Amino acid sequence: MRVQASFVWVMASTLAVAVACGGSAPPPESGGAEPVATTKADEPKPEEAKPDEAKPEEKKPEEAAKPAWKDMTHDQKVELMKTVVMPKMGAVFKELDAKKYAEITCATCHGPGAKEGKMQMPNAKLPKLDRTNGFAKHMKKNEKVTKFMMEKVTGEMAAALGVPAFNPETKQGFGCGGCHLMEGK
Repeated sequence: MRVQASFVWVMASTLAVAVACGGSAPPPESGGAEPVATTKADEPKPEEAKPDEAKPEEKKPEEAAKPAWKDMTHDQKVELMKTVVMPKMGAVFKELDAKKYAEITCATCHGPGAKEGKMQMPNAKLPKLDRTNGFAKHMKKNEKVTKFMMEKVTGEMAAALGVPAFNPETKQGFGCGGCHLMEGK
């Protein structure tokens, strides 16, 4: 193996000197193994990667864990609201009424105080909800909107914030009381 490696080094050096000095490459030596001709069919194809090996463009960098809502700084919360919550919830509310919710702003949910940076929730300017008998009062008044809020809005908002949805058994998670003042039992 050493002899062969030394021979290759000497040949490569001789070739480099000959080419640098204007000479030509030495002719192949006879008596050695004949070079094997290859064809395009013999060359490996890029799409023939091993199944268990991902192509470089398919590898995804691991995302850093995002802090929980309660652990976020004010700036992180503002960024999440602008980049995730508003676009997502804007689309959700447009499903309900595209004309009424054509333009979603901070004030849509947080009320007029949002202009001064007052983002306190729940918002007293939103309708107060009576949870008595499964929100019976609201179901009677506008079943479509009440069901939409309960079945679509609360779950989507919880997901957008990265928090669990309200669980009636544990009384934990994001639900109607995240935005609305509540009354009744």
